[in-house]
Amino acid sequence: MIKASLMAALLLSGAPASHAAQARPPQILVDCSGAGAGTAVSSLADLNAMRFVPGTRILFKRGVTCHGSFAPRAGNSGTAAAPIVVSAYGDPAAGRPVIAAGCAQAATDSDQTLTDRARTPRGVSPYHTLCRSDGGDGAAVARAAIHLYNVDHWEIEGLELTNDGAGEGARVGLLVQLEDFGTGSHYRIRDVYVHHVRGYLKDAPGGEHGYKETGGILFNITRRAVNQRRTRFDDVVVENSEIFHVDAIGLSTRSAWMCRPGGAPCGDYPPYKTGAATLSAAAADEYTPSTNIIFRNNRIHDIGGDGIVVRTALRPLVRANLLHDIWLRAAGNSAGAWAINTDEARFEYNEIHHVRYQEPWEPGDGMSFDADLGTRGTHIVSNYSHNNGGGFMLFCGCGNDGLGHPAQASGTVVENNLSLNDGRRAIVFAGSQSAVVRGNLILNTRAGLSAPAAENTGLGSKNAGDIRDNVFYHGADAGTLFRAVKPALRHDDIRWSGNRFYGYQHSGEFTAGQFFEGDTANTVLPAASYDPDAAMRQWFAATRFRERSYRR
Repeated sequence: MIKASLMAALLLSGAPASHAAQARPPQILVDCSGAGAGTAVSSLADLNAMRFVPGTRILFKRGVTCHGSFAPRAGNSGTAAAPIVVSAYGDPAAGRPVIAAGCAQAATDSDQTLTDRARTPRGVSPYHTLCRSDGGDGAAVARAAIHLYNVDHWEIEGLELTNDGAGEGARVGLLVQLEDFGTGSHYRIRDVYVHHVRGYLKDAPGGEHGYKETGGILFNITRRAVNQRRTRFDDVVVENSEIFHVDAIGLSTRSAWMCRPGGAPCGDYPPYKTGAATLSAAAADEYTPSTNIIFRNNRIHDIGGDGIVVRTALRPLVRANLLHDIWLRAAGNSAGAWAINTDEARFEYNEIHHVRYQEPWEPGDGMSFDADLGTRGTHIVSNYSHNNGGGFMLFCGCGNDGLGHPAQASGTVVENNLSLNDGRRAIVFAGSQSAVVRGNLILNTRAGLSAPAAENTGLGSKNAGDIRDNVFYHGADAGTLFRAVKPALRHDDIRWSGNRFYGYQHSGEFTAGQFFEGDTANTVLPAASYDPDAAMRQWFAATRFRERSYRR
């Protein structure tokens, strides 16, 4: 009788087998403990050498750690009818299977206590490595614990991934990378725990990977030549997962096929960034957005830089995620969840809190949401933002596209959100072609928090927004309308219509030359005439936020 391991090898090698065997997708058991049965693959090196047919199930043993990187060969794709599935087997009480791409020896921190305890009271803290040994200075840095390169129709669930190190490196927890591929379809990441990934905190001069190419879970489209095939992702879902203590990015999409008029700077990506190709007007036609991107019900926390970033995409959905303790370490501006060079992104039912604001950045980020360079039609709806050091909302169409046009942030809609005690300023205009901010509750109940309603930084070609039918509340009766980064700034592109301002009556800004009232009168009332607790209860009930937001 043929053993199961031999049967799997025959199927994977393409050798003939019986009709019954061919009809049943192969199952590969992976046990790196050294005590596995003869039917199990015992190392990632052996696993990486295999060829996988569509429908293959690759099962890692629970409670066992595999050291190294799972990096299947390019071309090992599933099909729509038979995706390749990576999951777990064994006793559920033993804990998740672990793929540890970094240090050879590491302390355990199963309840996150050791890492949390290392944080400073203010929260902005150095990376806390669990490494006891990572092989020394000459040890190679693994790019990712799981690195899927030029494959599609894959599903990954139930694993734990780390990529720790004694020093910074070009590390990712789970990296899906396409290049010269065309359309990569069907990626499912479910119930994956990624933690202790020590990436970069700033770009290294001449480095191959920027710091925003390191972190937790990254979908990255790279490019080295002008004449490669246009490449994009389609049908990506990351859900029910946790990303903890990673540098620099939590969860992100990226694409080198991103040039278009009014978009993000084309020179930021190879082949133009490296000088391998000359940036010309022809690049304006290269924009190839990824589609059907869904990030939902994930917990993302203790992140060095940004929490969630969607780039070069069409109609991505970011829904019901919990993000907190963001921008703890990175040297560059960072925010909670945001879109760049993307059309019709939708952010809904997310909770974001304790994004830090780091000095000396001016005007600085540190807010929950951002409609950034090249965004069009972003919708930020029914989210709960609170206690963020840099505020609630940023519009940042500042700079240019690298093709001779100003970058744009246009058509943004921010509605029906609750912002509670978001610091420094509520809304930041740093370049907006057009935006509507309507029907939001922006409440300040914390003593000593001044947080003006809006700030106009003067960056970008235009700062335009229609701010209407919102409630602004300042419990100390000390609310202010504007924070001017430069004394001469005007706000003539911002119109205020039908807003109610509670606790702002001592501000003379409503009659000053920088206040531009829109088509409906605004109302200014004392703070004592408003009940913020009742308003919040009503908001939670009306939005059914607790039912629709992150659920463990």
